[in-house]
Amino acid sequence: MIHLAIAQVVKEVDAYVALRSGTAGRVVAGSLFDLLGQPNTVTKDHIAVQIVNVEENSVYRSTQTHRARPDGMHERVRPSVRVNVYVQFVANIVIYAEALKALSLVMAFFQNRSSFDITGNGDGASRVIFELYSMTFEQQNHLWASLGAKYMPSVVYKAAVVDIHDSLVHAEVPPVEQISTEG
Repeated sequence: MIHLAIAQVVKEVDAYVALRSGTAGRVVAGSLFDLLGQPNTVTKDHIAVQIVNVEENSVYRSTQTHRARPDGMHERVRPSVRVNVYVQFVANIVIYAEALKALSLVMAFFQNRSSFDITGNGDGASRVIFELYSMTFEQQNHLWASLGAKYMPSVVYKAAVVDIHDSLVHAEVPPVEQISTEG
């Protein structure tokens, strides 16, 4: 589900940036560096969208262990895991003024639209709400050090709540058809 959420957000933010700036294809999902530690050519001169943290959202922990099927039977399944995904938008653009403009467009997009219904996983829709996540200078320093990069204009959004669940059925449970009080 995370990949679907990121893909939809990248598509919609890119459409917004293209509408406002006239430059399409400016927003891409990917890290600043490849697995060998070399600069990622895909994100150069683009707004890079990358996940910087994932945490379980224990407040909205699902307890649902059964789900109904259209034929009246019920299935025993594992409860879904609900997570918050921290998404960083990095204006990886050489000209600093252009990087700031790009970052402003990203923030304007989320000011106008902060929630998305993500579908396509075959398990129903999931509502994802994006909210600006403010970091202290110390947190920013740790984040950029762990990314192995120098600071670039960027903003982090907390995407809450992403439902992750496996559609594997552990057992079929017939419906209760009659209740008897006789012993």
